[in-house]
Amino acid sequence: MVALSVLLVAVGGARFSTWTVDGPREAAAGTLFGLREGNCFTPGSGLPTERDPRLKDLAAEVVECEKPHQGEVYGSFQLEDGGFPGTESVAASAYLGCAPLLHDFALDSAALPQVQLFFYHPDATGWTLGNRTVLCWVGPPAGLLEKSLRQDAGDWDEGQLAYLTALRPASEARASRPAEGPEKNLAGATDWAGRMAEGEAESARLLRAADGLPAGARGPAEAFADRLDVLSAKMREASKARTEEEFRERMVSSGEGDGAGEEGRMRGAVGLPLPGGGDMAG
Repeated sequence: MVALSVLLVAVGGARFSTWTVDGPREAAAGTLFGLREGNCFTPGSGLPTERDPRLKDLAAEVVECEKPHQGEVYGSFQLEDGGFPGTESVAASAYLGCAPLLHDFALDSAALPQVQLFFYHPDATGWTLGNRTVLCWVGPPAGLLEKSLRQDAGDWDEGQLAYLTALRPASEARASRPAEGPEKNLAGATDWAGRMAEGEAESARLLRAADGLPAGARGPAEAFADRLDVLSAKMREASKARTEEEFRERMVSSGEGDGAGEEGRMRGAVGLPLPGGGDMAG
């Protein structure tokens, strides 16, 4: 009734997995169907693995977030009603819908620890039974979470919040990357490249216009915005690819073209740690 589907590297150390869930419309306490946004929980049979991807049951123990747990629900949304659109279409909608909810929960997604990002969505049987809910949640690849991963905007100063807000369009687009590569889903890959082109261009515009950045961050912000514009143009070309080979050729980075250096200097300029938890000085 619950199966692990594909795995994808998304942002920083985070990964997306999808599980399809069959079940009744009525939420049942103590099960996956009873989970709500903000719940911290542990699945009754633990987290699945690539070697053993099936859950043994649908139990879910909800606990206080300050206690050890394996999962935290960061958002949910309802799919549009109507006939079942197909598993691939539902999964694509889940990816697109969970990405902005992640950034509502943790705007600085690059600062998250090593975690996996999961979502549940209905398959054909669940759809027939009335399930339209996509549940988005986060958990560690191993071990337990010791506290909530929700980030509080009050923990950032004006400059940090201005930077993170400006970068959000690019971060959301990156997190919406489809599970399958261009060899299996060229249309999905080119659509994602188009979203990346738009997101990076918008983040470049917002960085240049951002109020509240410290004086020392203006130079790094301009350099990062310039790099995002270059990446946006490359993604725009990739979005027009007609074959897998053409898509991959257009996605190849050259030299320092991935923007990691500019992003690191920008984070350092506003006093944010490097992705992975390292501090950036100067």
